[in-house]
Amino acid sequence: MDNNVLAAMARWPNVPAVFGWLRLDARGQWWLRDDKLMQPAIVDFFRRNYARDGEGRYYVQNGPQKVYVTLDAAPFIASRQPHGWQLMPDMDAERPRLAYLDDDGRLFIEIGGEPALVDDRDLLALVELIVTVDGQLPDDAGWQAWQRGELRLQLNLPEGVLRLKPLPEGGVSGSYGVVLQPAA
Repeated sequence: MDNNVLAAMARWPNVPAVFGWLRLDARGQWWLRDDKLMQPAIVDFFRRNYARDGEGRYYVQNGPQKVYVTLDAAPFIASRQPHGWQLMPDMDAERPRLAYLDDDGRLFIEIGGEPALVDDRDLLALVELIVTVDGQLPDDAGWQAWQRGELRLQLNLPEGVLRLKPLPEGGVSGSYGVVLQPAA
């Protein structure tokens, strides 16, 4: 966190938190109520001061005040870049460990122990990299066998192979303790 933010927290330790004002959408864009935030300085401030509390709620520390973030899908959004993954808000992008597919066809990856929704604009290219362990593209019967747990699928990325698993019931909330809609 920024030094000036830490100093403000020390000066005013009991400022009430804010809920319902800030949202992170499924493409990594910040929204303040119904307005998309486009100012690079504000977006950069949010990125640097974004954190998770002990209850699984994500927030931006705005001076002495925590502004809790409503998450459309996950606390991070991942997009493919030529050099690897980019996360929004920025986080040191380690090598992903796992890939999950939910019932709505959304692809998630786990990076650094955190769930990240894969940007939907990257899905078309990535779906062609989902194969069986012997390198075959799954057909409809293969996808059904995978859903029943009878077939193993993997995401073959240039930086390594990720096992593809169905996202358990409860999604990122149940699997990672993420609170998508924090409340006081």
